[in-house]
Amino acid sequence: MGVYYCVRKKTLAQYKAQAPEMPANTCPYIDFIQEVHKEISDEIDSPLLRQKIELLEPMLEYIRTSNDNLRKSSHYWFTKFRNKR
Repeated sequence: MGVYYCVRKKTLAQYKAQAPEMPANTCPYIDFIQEVHKEISDEIDSPLLRQKIELLEPMLEYIRTSNDNLRKSSHYWFTKFRNKR
């Protein structure tokens, strides 16, 4: 005769308590950096430095989009998990 174990299922609240924190909305921070970027770029005389600073804008937008996609993915999987229970 085999040994049987009683396994309790975790509740959604227990999973939430163990989950990593959801990061804050980063868009306001990105917007602030973009404002500072515009102010600085108006004061730069060096072409090389200007080129480097111009790289910031697309990178910040990439971060914004990546963060948004991460949030959407998190919401998708949370909903799938919740509906499965």
